[in-house]
Amino acid sequence: MLSGEIPEFLGTLHFLIYLNLVIAVGGNQKLCGGIAELKLPTCIITASSKRKSHYLLLEVITPVVVMVLVSILLLSFIVRRYLRRPRRNEQSSAPPFPQHLTISYAELLKATNGFSEANLIGVGSYGSVYKGILDENDETLIAVKVLNLDQRGAAKSFNSECEALKNIRHRNLVKMLSTCSSIDFHGNDFKALIFEFMPNGSLEKWLHPEADGHQELRKLSFMERLGIAIDIASALEYLHHHSHAAIVHSDLKPGNVLLDEKLTAHLSDFGLANVLSEFSISSASNGTNSAAMKGSIGYIAPGKVVTLLSFPTFIF
Repeated sequence: MLSGEIPEFLGTLHFLIYLNLVIAVGGNQKLCGGIAELKLPTCIITASSKRKSHYLLLEVITPVVVMVLVSILLLSFIVRRYLRRPRRNEQSSAPPFPQHLTISYAELLKATNGFSEANLIGVGSYGSVYKGILDENDETLIAVKVLNLDQRGAAKSFNSECEALKNIRHRNLVKMLSTCSSIDFHGNDFKALIFEFMPNGSLEKWLHPEADGHQELRKLSFMERLGIAIDIASALEYLHHHSHAAIVHSDLKPGNVLLDEKLTAHLSDFGLANVLSEFSISSASNGTNSAAMKGSIGYIAPGKVVTLLSFPTFIF
Protein backbone atom coordinates (compact mmCIF):
# COMPACT_ATOMS: atom_id res chain seq x y z
CA MET A 1 0.00 0.00 0.00
CA LEU A 2 1.34 3.48 -0.98
CA SER A 3 1.63 6.27 1.60
CA GLY A 4 3.05 9.80 1.86
CA GLU A 5 3.14 12.82 -0.48
CA ILE A 6 2.76 12.40 -4.24
CA PRO A 7 6.03 13.41 -6.04
CA GLU A 8 5.79 16.67 -8.08
CA PHE A 9 7.51 15.21 -11.18
CA LEU A 10 4.50 13.02 -11.78
CA GLY A 11 2.54 16.14 -12.71
CA THR A 12 4.89 16.91 -15.61
CA LEU A 13 4.10 13.66 -17.43
CA HIS A 14 2.26 14.37 -20.73
CA PHE A 15 0.08 11.27 -21.06
CA LEU A 16 -1.53 11.25 -17.66
CA ILE A 17 -5.26 10.45 -17.66
CA TYR A 18 -7.63 11.43 -14.90
CA LEU A 19 -9.27 8.42 -13.40
CA ASN A 20 -11.64 8.37 -10.51
CA LEU A 21 -11.34 4.89 -9.06
CA VAL A 22 -13.51 5.56 -6.08
CA ILE A 23 -16.21 2.90 -5.73
CA ALA A 24 -19.60 4.40 -5.06
CA VAL A 25 -22.44 2.13 -4.01
CA GLY A 26 -24.82 4.77 -2.81
CA GLY A 27 -28.48 4.28 -3.69
CA ASN A 28 -28.10 0.50 -3.94
CA GLN A 29 -29.64 -0.51 -0.66
CA LYS A 30 -30.07 -4.16 -1.67
CA LEU A 31 -26.38 -4.82 -2.31
CA CYS A 32 -24.78 -7.29 0.07
CA GLY A 33 -21.52 -9.15 0.58
CA GLY A 34 -18.32 -8.21 -1.22
CA ILE A 35 -15.02 -6.99 0.32
CA ALA A 36 -14.96 -5.61 3.84
CA GLU A 37 -13.96 -2.08 2.69
CA LEU A 38 -17.36 -1.69 0.99
CA LYS A 39 -19.00 -2.15 4.39
CA LEU A 40 -21.97 -3.93 2.85
CA PRO A 41 -24.26 -6.21 4.88
CA THR A 42 -23.80 -9.97 4.76
CA CYS A 43 -25.96 -11.72 2.18
CA ILE A 44 -28.64 -13.99 3.65
CA ILE A 45 -29.55 -17.08 1.58
CA THR A 46 -33.30 -17.49 1.71
CA ALA A 47 -35.41 -20.58 1.03
CA SER A 48 -36.48 -19.10 -2.31
CA SER A 49 -32.87 -19.06 -3.50
CA LYS A 50 -32.53 -22.71 -2.58
CA ARG A 51 -35.71 -23.44 -4.47
CA LYS A 52 -34.34 -21.70 -7.54
CA SER A 53 -31.23 -23.88 -7.44
CA HIS A 54 -33.42 -26.96 -7.09
CA TYR A 55 -35.54 -25.85 -10.03
CA LEU A 56 -32.40 -25.33 -12.11
CA LEU A 57 -31.21 -28.83 -11.23
CA LEU A 58 -34.61 -30.27 -12.15
CA GLU A 59 -34.54 -28.46 -15.49
CA VAL A 60 -31.28 -30.23 -16.31
CA ILE A 61 -32.15 -33.70 -14.96
CA THR A 62 -35.80 -33.96 -16.12
CA PRO A 63 -35.11 -34.07 -19.90
CA VAL A 64 -32.44 -36.74 -19.39
CA VAL A 65 -34.76 -38.91 -17.26
CA VAL A 66 -37.62 -38.49 -19.75
CA MET A 67 -35.39 -39.54 -22.67
CA VAL A 68 -34.22 -42.65 -20.79
CA LEU A 69 -37.80 -43.62 -19.87
CA VAL A 70 -39.02 -43.10 -23.44
CA SER A 71 -36.16 -45.28 -24.75
CA ILE A 72 -36.98 -48.05 -22.26
CA LEU A 73 -40.70 -47.91 -23.10
CA LEU A 74 -39.97 -47.99 -26.83
CA LEU A 75 -37.65 -50.99 -26.48
CA SER A 76 -40.20 -52.77 -24.26
CA PHE A 77 -42.93 -52.15 -26.84
CA ILE A 78 -40.80 -53.58 -29.66
CA VAL A 79 -39.81 -56.69 -27.66
CA ARG A 80 -43.39 -57.31 -26.47
CA ARG A 81 -44.64 -56.94 -30.04
CA TYR A 82 -42.35 -59.74 -31.18
CA LEU A 83 -43.06 -61.84 -28.10
CA ARG A 84 -46.79 -61.63 -28.69
CA ARG A 85 -46.47 -62.32 -32.40
CA PRO A 86 -45.83 -66.07 -32.06
CA ARG A 87 -48.43 -66.42 -29.29
CA ARG A 88 -51.23 -64.57 -31.00
CA ASN A 89 -52.34 -67.90 -32.34
CA GLU A 90 -50.01 -70.47 -30.85
CA GLN A 91 -51.50 -73.36 -32.75
CA SER A 92 -51.72 -73.01 -36.48
CA SER A 93 -55.04 -72.18 -38.04
CA ALA A 94 -56.79 -74.84 -40.09
CA PRO A 95 -54.75 -75.69 -43.17
CA PRO A 96 -56.16 -74.94 -46.63
CA PHE A 97 -55.71 -78.62 -47.51
CA PRO A 98 -58.02 -81.49 -46.53
CA GLN A 99 -57.09 -82.90 -43.13
CA HIS A 100 -56.57 -86.42 -44.51
CA LEU A 101 -54.92 -85.55 -47.81
CA THR A 102 -53.98 -88.61 -49.84
CA ILE A 103 -51.32 -88.15 -52.51
CA SER A 104 -50.10 -90.92 -54.78
CA TYR A 105 -46.65 -91.45 -56.26
CA ALA A 106 -47.99 -90.53 -59.71
CA GLU A 107 -49.34 -87.22 -58.39
CA LEU A 108 -46.01 -86.37 -56.79
CA LEU A 109 -44.18 -87.32 -59.97
CA LYS A 110 -46.39 -84.94 -61.94
CA ALA A 111 -46.24 -82.17 -59.32
CA THR A 112 -42.42 -82.12 -59.34
CA ASN A 113 -42.07 -82.55 -63.10
CA GLY A 114 -40.63 -86.03 -62.68
CA PHE A 115 -38.50 -85.02 -59.67
CA SER A 116 -36.47 -82.88 -62.04
CA GLU A 117 -33.24 -81.18 -61.04
CA ALA A 118 -34.86 -77.82 -61.82
CA ASN A 119 -37.31 -78.47 -58.97
CA LEU A 120 -34.62 -79.63 -56.52
CA ILE A 121 -34.38 -77.14 -53.61
CA GLY A 122 -32.32 -79.07 -51.06
CA VAL A 123 -30.39 -82.24 -50.28
CA GLY A 124 -30.11 -83.73 -46.79
CA SER A 125 -28.59 -86.75 -45.09
CA TYR A 126 -31.51 -89.04 -45.87
CA GLY A 127 -33.04 -87.61 -49.02
CA SER A 128 -33.80 -84.71 -51.33
CA VAL A 129 -36.44 -81.97 -51.24
CA TYR A 130 -38.31 -80.89 -54.38
CA LYS A 131 -40.65 -78.00 -55.03
CA GLY A 132 -43.92 -79.00 -56.64
CA ILE A 133 -47.29 -77.68 -57.77
CA LEU A 134 -49.99 -79.93 -56.35
CA ASP A 135 -52.98 -78.31 -58.03
CA GLU A 136 -52.37 -76.63 -61.36
CA ASN A 137 -55.63 -74.68 -61.09
CA ASP A 138 -54.72 -72.71 -57.97
CA GLU A 139 -50.95 -73.37 -58.21
CA THR A 140 -50.68 -74.73 -54.67
CA LEU A 141 -46.96 -75.03 -53.89
CA ILE A 142 -45.64 -77.95 -51.85
CA ALA A 143 -42.25 -79.23 -50.72
CA VAL A 144 -41.72 -82.97 -51.25
CA LYS A 145 -39.05 -84.69 -49.17
CA VAL A 146 -38.14 -87.94 -50.97
CA LEU A 147 -36.26 -90.42 -48.79
CA ASN A 148 -33.22 -92.19 -50.20
CA LEU A 149 -34.04 -95.65 -48.86
CA ASP A 150 -30.62 -96.96 -49.93
CA GLN A 151 -29.15 -94.75 -47.23
CA ARG A 152 -28.87 -96.52 -43.90
CA GLY A 153 -31.29 -95.02 -41.37
CA ALA A 154 -33.52 -93.33 -43.98
CA ALA A 155 -36.54 -95.56 -43.28
CA LYS A 156 -36.13 -94.99 -39.54
CA SER A 157 -35.88 -91.25 -40.18
CA PHE A 158 -39.17 -91.39 -42.12
CA ASN A 159 -40.91 -93.18 -39.24
CA SER A 160 -39.44 -90.79 -36.65
CA GLU A 161 -40.60 -87.74 -38.57
CA CYS A 162 -44.10 -89.15 -39.03
CA GLU A 163 -44.30 -90.01 -35.32
CA ALA A 164 -43.08 -86.57 -34.26
CA LEU A 165 -45.29 -84.53 -36.59
CA LYS A 166 -48.56 -86.48 -36.59
CA ASN A 167 -50.08 -84.78 -33.52
CA ILE A 168 -48.32 -81.42 -33.25
CA ARG A 169 -49.40 -78.10 -34.68
CA HIS A 170 -47.77 -74.75 -34.07
CA ARG A 171 -47.24 -71.64 -36.18
CA ASN A 172 -43.44 -72.02 -35.89
CA LEU A 173 -43.30 -75.68 -36.94
CA VAL A 174 -43.26 -76.73 -40.58
CA LYS A 175 -46.69 -78.05 -41.53
CA MET A 176 -46.76 -81.64 -42.79
CA LEU A 177 -49.62 -82.04 -45.28
CA SER A 178 -49.36 -85.74 -46.04
CA THR A 179 -47.09 -88.73 -46.57
CA CYS A 180 -46.64 -91.18 -49.40
CA SER A 181 -45.47 -94.75 -48.86
CA SER A 182 -45.74 -96.61 -52.15
CA ILE A 183 -43.81 -98.22 -55.00
CA ASP A 184 -42.33 -96.27 -57.90
CA PHE A 185 -42.65 -97.20 -61.58
CA HIS A 186 -39.52 -99.37 -61.31
CA GLY A 187 -40.97 -101.48 -58.49
CA ASN A 188 -38.79 -99.92 -55.79
CA ASP A 189 -40.06 -98.80 -52.39
CA PHE A 190 -40.89 -95.11 -52.32
CA LYS A 191 -41.38 -92.95 -49.23
CA ALA A 192 -41.96 -89.19 -49.18
CA LEU A 193 -43.17 -86.47 -46.84
CA ILE A 194 -45.21 -83.57 -48.20
CA PHE A 195 -44.88 -80.17 -46.50
CA GLU A 196 -46.15 -76.66 -46.96
CA PHE A 197 -43.69 -74.77 -49.19
CA MET A 198 -41.56 -72.05 -47.58
CA PRO A 199 -40.73 -69.44 -50.28
CA ASN A 200 -37.78 -67.84 -48.48
CA GLY A 201 -35.84 -71.05 -48.02
CA SER A 202 -33.62 -71.87 -45.07
CA LEU A 203 -32.03 -69.52 -42.54
CA GLU A 204 -28.66 -71.00 -43.54
CA LYS A 205 -29.07 -69.50 -47.02
CA TRP A 206 -29.68 -66.04 -45.53
CA LEU A 207 -26.83 -66.18 -43.01
CA HIS A 208 -24.26 -67.79 -45.33
CA PRO A 209 -25.26 -67.18 -48.97
CA GLU A 210 -23.38 -69.18 -51.60
CA ALA A 211 -20.82 -67.24 -53.61
CA ASP A 212 -22.20 -68.54 -56.92
CA GLY A 213 -25.85 -68.28 -55.88
CA HIS A 214 -28.20 -67.05 -58.57
CA GLN A 215 -30.28 -65.05 -56.11
CA GLU A 216 -28.54 -62.31 -54.14
CA LEU A 217 -30.21 -62.01 -50.73
CA ARG A 218 -30.21 -58.87 -48.63
CA LYS A 219 -28.87 -58.99 -45.09
CA LEU A 220 -31.33 -59.64 -42.29
CA SER A 221 -31.90 -56.63 -40.03
CA PHE A 222 -31.41 -56.85 -36.27
CA MET A 223 -35.17 -56.89 -35.65
CA GLU A 224 -35.67 -59.64 -38.24
CA ARG A 225 -32.97 -61.74 -36.57
CA LEU A 226 -34.57 -61.11 -33.18
CA GLY A 227 -37.98 -62.16 -34.54
CA ILE A 228 -36.52 -65.37 -35.99
CA ALA A 229 -34.81 -66.19 -32.67
CA ILE A 230 -38.09 -65.66 -30.81
CA ASP A 231 -39.92 -67.86 -33.33
CA ILE A 232 -37.42 -70.70 -32.81
CA ALA A 233 -37.59 -70.33 -29.01
CA SER A 234 -41.40 -70.44 -29.20
CA ALA A 235 -41.26 -73.66 -31.25
CA LEU A 236 -38.85 -75.31 -28.78
CA GLU A 237 -40.98 -74.30 -25.80
CA TYR A 238 -44.01 -75.87 -27.46
CA LEU A 239 -42.16 -79.10 -28.30
CA HIS A 240 -40.65 -79.47 -24.82
CA HIS A 241 -43.61 -78.44 -22.66
CA HIS A 242 -46.91 -78.08 -24.54
CA SER A 243 -47.19 -80.80 -27.19
CA HIS A 244 -49.06 -84.07 -26.58
CA ALA A 245 -45.70 -85.69 -25.75
CA ALA A 246 -42.42 -83.90 -25.15
CA ILE A 247 -40.32 -83.90 -28.32
CA VAL A 248 -36.59 -83.23 -28.60
CA HIS A 249 -35.62 -82.10 -32.10
CA SER A 250 -31.96 -83.26 -31.85
CA ASP A 251 -30.76 -81.46 -35.00
CA LEU A 252 -31.44 -77.74 -34.59
CA LYS A 253 -29.36 -75.69 -37.04
CA PRO A 254 -29.91 -72.83 -39.53
CA GLY A 255 -30.40 -75.31 -42.37
CA ASN A 256 -33.44 -76.76 -40.57
CA VAL A 257 -35.09 -73.38 -39.96
CA LEU A 258 -37.31 -72.41 -42.91
CA LEU A 259 -38.69 -68.92 -43.58
CA ASP A 260 -42.06 -68.09 -45.10
CA GLU A 261 -42.95 -65.02 -47.17
CA LYS A 262 -43.05 -62.84 -44.01
CA LEU A 263 -39.70 -64.24 -42.71
CA THR A 264 -41.53 -66.10 -39.95
CA ALA A 265 -39.36 -69.04 -38.86
CA HIS A 266 -40.59 -72.65 -39.06
CA LEU A 267 -38.61 -75.50 -37.49
CA SER A 268 -38.26 -78.48 -39.87
CA ASP A 269 -36.59 -81.90 -40.35
CA PHE A 270 -37.67 -84.10 -37.45
CA GLY A 271 -35.86 -87.16 -38.77
CA LEU A 272 -33.67 -87.35 -35.64
CA ALA A 273 -36.37 -86.24 -33.19
CA ASN A 274 -36.98 -88.09 -29.92
CA VAL A 275 -40.54 -88.45 -28.59
CA LEU A 276 -40.05 -88.78 -24.83
CA SER A 277 -42.04 -90.89 -22.39
CA GLU A 278 -43.03 -89.55 -18.94
CA PHE A 279 -39.93 -91.18 -17.44
CA SER A 280 -37.75 -89.70 -20.16
CA ILE A 281 -39.27 -86.24 -19.57
CA SER A 282 -38.42 -86.44 -15.86
CA SER A 283 -34.92 -87.67 -16.65
CA ALA A 284 -34.39 -85.00 -19.29
CA SER A 285 -35.50 -82.29 -16.86
CA ASN A 286 -32.97 -83.58 -14.31
CA GLY A 287 -30.30 -84.16 -16.95
CA THR A 288 -29.85 -87.82 -15.97
CA ASN A 289 -30.98 -89.70 -19.07
CA SER A 290 -28.62 -90.76 -21.84
CA ALA A 291 -29.05 -91.18 -25.57
CA ALA A 292 -26.95 -91.91 -28.59
CA MET A 293 -25.31 -88.83 -30.04
CA LYS A 294 -27.40 -87.37 -32.86
CA GLY A 295 -27.14 -84.20 -34.88
CA SER A 296 -24.97 -82.36 -37.39
CA ILE A 297 -21.25 -81.80 -36.91
CA GLY A 298 -20.70 -78.27 -35.65
CA TYR A 299 -24.15 -78.00 -34.07
CA ILE A 300 -24.01 -80.77 -31.46
CA ALA A 301 -24.20 -79.41 -27.91
CA PRO A 302 -21.21 -80.24 -25.61
CA GLY A 303 -23.50 -82.19 -23.24
CA LYS A 304 -24.34 -84.69 -25.97
CA VAL A 305 -20.69 -85.64 -26.36
CA VAL A 306 -21.00 -87.40 -22.99
CA THR A 307 -24.48 -88.69 -24.04
CA LEU A 308 -26.32 -86.48 -21.52
CA LEU A 309 -29.97 -86.01 -22.53
CA SER A 310 -31.53 -82.81 -21.18
CA PHE A 311 -33.71 -79.96 -22.40
CA PRO A 312 -30.96 -77.35 -21.73
CA THR A 313 -28.58 -79.42 -23.87
CA PHE A 314 -30.88 -79.31 -26.89
CA ILE A 315 -31.71 -75.64 -26.34
CA PHE A 316 -27.95 -74.98 -26.53
